[in-house]
Amino acid sequence: MTKLENRCTACGGRFGLVCHQHWALRFCRKACKDNFLAKIAKDHSRIRKWLGCLALVRRRRHLLT
Repeated sequence: MTKLENRCTACGGRFGLVCHQHWALRFCRKACKDNFLAKIAKDHSRIRKWLGCLALVRRRRHLLT
């Protein structure tokens, strides 16, 4: 039985001879790391979009008062 910390962050696969890292996260393949970073970038852009919309609403409310 392998420990949870000996598994890939993205897919849960075992590590081979090479372990790819990003901050404190470890990945079994470069593809796992790239997919994880792409997902995070997509989430961050979605959050920025929503925060931008909220800023526009606040600005409009402030101008109307």
